[in-house]
Amino acid sequence: MKRIFVSSWFVLCSLMSGGWLVAGDAPVVTNAVGASVPLAPPVPPSPSTAPGIRIWPDPQFTHWPVIAYGDETRNIAFALPVRQGGVTGTIGWQNQTPLPITLPKDAERISGLLPLSLTVGEQVAMTEIGSARFPLRVKVVDVHDAWPIVRLENGFPVASDGSPVVLLDRRRGTREERMWSFLDGGTSRPTGRAVVIGDPMTAQGQSSWDGADVEQRITHDERYPHHAALIALGALLQPTSGTSVTTLPRSIVWCPGNQALYGAAWSAEEERVLGAVRSRCERLGVLPRLIVCLPPMPIEDHLQDMAIERRELLQRSASRLGWVVVDFGRAAGPANQANRLADQVFTRYPQGDALLRMRVALQAALAH
Repeated sequence: MKRIFVSSWFVLCSLMSGGWLVAGDAPVVTNAVGASVPLAPPVPPSPSTAPGIRIWPDPQFTHWPVIAYGDETRNIAFALPVRQGGVTGTIGWQNQTPLPITLPKDAERISGLLPLSLTVGEQVAMTEIGSARFPLRVKVVDVHDAWPIVRLENGFPVASDGSPVVLLDRRRGTREERMWSFLDGGTSRPTGRAVVIGDPMTAQGQSSWDGADVEQRITHDERYPHHAALIALGALLQPTSGTSVTTLPRSIVWCPGNQALYGAAWSAEEERVLGAVRSRCERLGVLPRLIVCLPPMPIEDHLQDMAIERRELLQRSASRLGWVVVDFGRAAGPANQANRLADQVFTRYPQGDALLRMRVALQAALAH
């Protein structure tokens, strides 16, 4: 057997080039003094040369009414992955005639709507694609009861098992329904520390909540911030075991902010949060001071009309449902002045003196 003496650098270069230095029957690499040099293990192939394995999602519900009224007709949206085009299947609620489906050959997924029965309880839709079966569950919960929502999935509230949750409320329209229905029932105001939930509307590192004697719970979602607020409100209105409801916050403040406008997902259903909170308080038998902070006007011209419509809707609903309204827009003043940082430079929310006026307005409402 022949021995070949090479430098460590030559061995490294040989290995990196993917080749071997071969002489005689079997190559043996030694250093200058004759000692064996261990060879490094071969370099694994680059991931870019390995075939990819696609992980397909299961069928799922994607959009649903978070707060629904019992006298309306609503749907729930679903999405089905197209793993193999041309495959047939069905989708439909249990104990009902399913809808036939055929997966297209030129798409990665298809979507559709199922009519949603607004009756309290768990509902299950069965999806069959080829030989595979997928149950899709949704929970319809009386809004007066504890809300089982724990987090958001793609901006929509789900329970701990990931099932969509729909809170079933009632529509309030008559004069009798506009009044607190439990005022004559001996209901008292709880004594816990006030809580503010939502968007603090920060500008230049300062917020509208600064200086207020409240517990702050910031909530956020890029498209549906009121859904995030609903998660926090549900947890807040769920007394822990052995705790009296009188220890709940004496005041509850919701600051919607303007992210719903910036996320281009605002709808009139946002105001249903006000009624849902009232309904839950009715069941608990408490009467906290409920405060909603109307968001200031945005600086962007294309958002003006929608912002006005939104503020008017929140104002009307709050007045009808017994909420105290703090108008941050009136306190701050016109956005082109309140948000102005320098010439042609504006903050998203009011700053400086305008922000100070917003704080004063909020603290005045909390003083009662």
